Amino acid sequence: MVDEKKHISKKEKIEMSVSIVLYTISLVLAQLPWFVLKGKRYNLYSAYFHVKRYGTSGLSEAGASIWNGNLLLLKIPLIVIGLYELCSAAYIITVILRKDKRLNIIVMVLGYAAMLLHLTTGLVTIADNTTMTMLYPLVLTGVNAVEFLAIRMIDIWKESVEQAKESSRKEKAEKEEERRRLSFPGKYTKLFYQIVWKNFQYDWQDYRLFLLCGTIVTALIFAGIASYQMMAGLHRAENFLIGEGLGLIVWNAMVPIGVCAVFLMVFVLIFYMQKWMQSYSIFLTLGIRKRALLLIIGLEIVIAFICSLLTGCIIGNGIVMILRKCLHFQIGRDMVLAAVTWKTYVKVVFVMFLIYLIALAATRDIATDFDITNAAVRRIRKEKVPRKFVSVFWIIGFILCAWSLLQYRELRNYENIKLMAFLFLGLFLLIRYTESIWIRNKKKKRTYIYRMLQDNQIYHKSRTSAWYMFALVILHTCALFYFAFPAVSVTIAEKPESLFPYDYVCISDDEDDKFFDHIKETYHADITSFPMVRVTNADKTEKSESIREEKIPQGQQIGISETTYRALKRANGQTPKLSPNALDANGNKVYLVHQQDRSVKAQPVDWSYGKKKPFLHIGIPCEGFSMFRAKLDSPTYIQRTIAGEEFGSLIGCFRQGKLENVVVFSDEYFKKAQKMWKYTNIIDGSIITDKKDRIDGVTVSQGPTKLVLLHVDKKRVSEIENEMQKFAKKHKTDLDYDAEISSYYSKTSAVADIKTERATKQIVNIFVISAMAIASMFLVYVKALSELEDKKNRADFLKCMGMKKKERMRLLQHELYVFYRIPMEVAVVVMVLYTLATFHARMYNLSVQKAYVKNCIGLWLGYVVLEWIFIWILGKFLIKKVETNEEFM
Repeated sequence: MVDEKKHISKKEKIEMSVSIVLYTISLVLAQLPWFVLKGKRYNLYSAYFHVKRYGTSGLSEAGASIWNGNLLLLKIPLIVIGLYELCSAAYIITVILRKDKRLNIIVMVLGYAAMLLHLTTGLVTIADNTTMTMLYPLVLTGVNAVEFLAIRMIDIWKESVEQAKESSRKEKAEKEEERRRLSFPGKYTKLFYQIVWKNFQYDWQDYRLFLLCGTIVTALIFAGIASYQMMAGLHRAENFLIGEGLGLIVWNAMVPIGVCAVFLMVFVLIFYMQKWMQSYSIFLTLGIRKRALLLIIGLEIVIAFICSLLTGCIIGNGIVMILRKCLHFQIGRDMVLAAVTWKTYVKVVFVMFLIYLIALAATRDIATDFDITNAAVRRIRKEKVPRKFVSVFWIIGFILCAWSLLQYRELRNYENIKLMAFLFLGLFLLIRYTESIWIRNKKKKRTYIYRMLQDNQIYHKSRTSAWYMFALVILHTCALFYFAFPAVSVTIAEKPESLFPYDYVCISDDEDDKFFDHIKETYHADITSFPMVRVTNADKTEKSESIREEKIPQGQQIGISETTYRALKRANGQTPKLSPNALDANGNKVYLVHQQDRSVKAQPVDWSYGKKKPFLHIGIPCEGFSMFRAKLDSPTYIQRTIAGEEFGSLIGCFRQGKLENVVVFSDEYFKKAQKMWKYTNIIDGSIITDKKDRIDGVTVSQGPTKLVLLHVDKKRVSEIENEMQKFAKKHKTDLDYDAEISSYYSKTSAVADIKTERATKQIVNIFVISAMAIASMFLVYVKALSELEDKKNRADFLKCMGMKKKERMRLLQHELYVFYRIPMEVAVVVMVLYTLATFHARMYNLSVQKAYVKNCIGLWLGYVVLEWIFIWILGKFLIKKVETNEEFM
C-alpha cells in the first residue's frame, strides 16, 4: 500500500482533494435548513416529516392555498435527493480508494432530475421562501458540475498551457512578419483618393438605392413615432396593459412597419455590400490595407445614415401633416393634437441607429470576407435545393397553416397576432419545399429542357427566390387582410349613437335611491332600474402571465338574470337570442353579451387559460386571489360553461368588450348570487364559515346591486353631468382597484371617443397598407437591380446564339411577373380564408359579411392593380436597360 501511495502523482493528489472537498461541501449543503415553513427553518427531510405530520395546518396561508394534500408529489423529489446523497458519499469513497467508477456522472444526473422535480412538485411550491428553496437543488448540482469541470481542466491543464504558449509565440511571430511586410510608413497619394472617388461614382446607382431605402424607412419611422406622440393623450384612456388608447392603435400599426423596415434595410444592405465587394475587393489584392477598406465603407454608411435621416425627417413631417389634416377632416377641428417635439427626433435617431445596427449585423459575414474569388463566385454559385425530409417539412408547413386558420376563427383566441406568425412560418415551409418538389418533378419530365431558360432563376437560385416570394407574401397578406380588415370594418360598424341606448348608465347600490329620486324629480329623467351583481373574471389582459406573478389584474363585468336580459332586449326593440332553459340553477352555464361594435376584434370575457370556459367570480375583485388557485378548485372563482354568446349593445359599449360585458345567469342562480357576498372573503375569495368573521367592509363587501339606466333631456345634459360627478365622488372607492371601471358612463363622451378611435384606426391602417405596398414594390425593385448585370450578360449571350429580341423580352417579363403572380395568388387565398375566419370569430351575419366585401373590394382591386402596374412599368424599364444599356434609375 505504501508503494502505491508513492506512485500517486501531484496531479492525482490535487484531483482527489478537489473531488473530496467539493462533494463534502455538497453533502453539507444538502443538510442545511433551506426551507421556511410557517416561520421556522427545516432541512429537506425534517420539512417533509413536518408536512406529513401536520398537513396544511403546518403551512402558511399561501402555501396551504397551493398544496392539494398529495404527499406523493413531495415524496418523489425526496427519494431522488436521498439517492443523490448516497451516490455522492459512494463517490467520495471511490475517490479515496482510487477506484474510477464514474459515479460523479450519475450524481449529476440525479441532481438534474431532483432539480426538475423539486421546481414543479417539491417543497419549493409550498415553502414560504420560494427563491431560496429554488436555489437548493441548483446549488448542489452546480457544485457537482464544478467538480466535474475542475477534474477535466486539471487533466489537460499542463498540455493546454504549453499549447497556448506555443500558439501565442506563433501568432506573435506571424503578426510581426505581417507588420513588417505590410509596413506603410507614408500616406496615400492624391491618386489613391481620386481612384476611390471614381469608384464611388461608378457605384453611385447602388449607393443611391441605399440612400433611397434609408430615406423611406426614416420617413415611415418618423411618421409612426410622431403620430403616436401626437395622439397619445387624446383618448379617454391610455392603458397599454389592457389595450386601450389611440396611442396604442398607432403603436400596433407601426410595429409591423418597424419590422418591415428592418427587413428592407437588410435586403438592400446585403445587395449593396455584395456590389461594393465586387468593386473594392480588387483593392485588397493590389495591396490596400483592410483597415482602410473598412474606413471607406464605414464613411459611406455613416454619410448615408445622416443624409437619409435628414431627408427622411423632412418627408416624415409631410406625412404627419397629411395625417393631421385627415384626422381634422374626419373628426373636426375641435380635436387638439399634440405638436412634434425634439423628443420625436431623438427617438427617430435612436430607432434608425438600431435598424442600421441590425442590418449591419446581418451582413457582417459579407463585410468581413474580402476574398475577391468568393466575391465573384458567390454571385454565380448555384444554390442547393432541399432533398432531405422534403415531404415531412411540407406536411409540417401545411399543418401549421391549417392549425393557425382553425384557431384564428375561434373567438377565444382574440385574433392573436401569434397565430399569424405560425401562419407565416407554415407558408415559408410550404413555399420552400413546394418549390423543391416542383423542381425535382420538373427534372424528371422532358419539358424540363424546353423551359430551362424560363425557369432558370428558380432552378439556379431556389433559396433566394423562396425568400423573396415569402417576403412578398407577408407584405401582400398584411396589406390585403391584416390591416385591411380593421380599416374596412370601421365602415360597416354600427353608428356610434346606436351603440348607446341610454344617456347614462349607473352602477349603484341601495343607498343611491335618494340620489336617483332627486334626478327624476328635478330633471324629469326617465329612469329604469334592474338588479345586478358584480362579476369578476380572473384575468383581464392579453398578456400571458407566469405562475410566479403575485397579482394578475382582474376584469369586472355586469351580472344579470335571464328575466332582466329579456326585458333589456325588449326595451331596445331586439329579439332575445338566448334559448329558453339554456341556463342551469347551479350557475355552471352562463350566457355572454360582448358589448362591442363590429370594428373591434373578437375578445373573450376572461383572458386566463380558461378562455373557453371562463373563471367567473360573483363579487368584487379579490386582491389576494391568485389566478392559479383556480386550478385547485376555488370555491368562488368557478370555471363556467358558455351556453351561448352574442356581440352587440345591451346597455352600451362603454368599454368595447374589454370590461363591463353582460353575464347572464338563470333566475334561480341569480337569486343565490345576490346573497353570496355575505360569506365570500373579499381578500382571497374563500368561503367564511364562521359568522363572527363576516365583518361588512372588512372581510365581506356587497358591491354594486343595481343597474340604473337613464334617458334625459338633451338640453339638461350639462346639469346632470355635474350631478353625476358628485355621484362618482361618492363612489370613488370603486376606482381603487381599476381606474377603467366607473360608477357611471355617459353616452356623450363615449360617442366622441368611438368616433375619434374609428377615424384614427381607419387612417392609420390605410397608411400602413400604403407602406406595405411601397415596401413590396421596393423589394421587387431591389431584386431586379441586383440581377441586372447577370441579365445583361445573358442577353448578350442569347443574342449571339441567335435568339430574337422579342423572345428575350418575353423571357425577362416572365422572370419578373412570376414574383408578382405567385406571391399575389398565395396572398389572395390566405386573405379569403382568414377573412372568413374573422367573420366567424366576430359572429358577422350574412348581410354584414356582404357589406364588408362590398366596401373592401375596391381596396383589394386597387392594391392588386397598383402592384401589377408597378410590375409592368418595372418590366419596361428592365427591358430598356438590358437591351439598350440605358440608365435604369
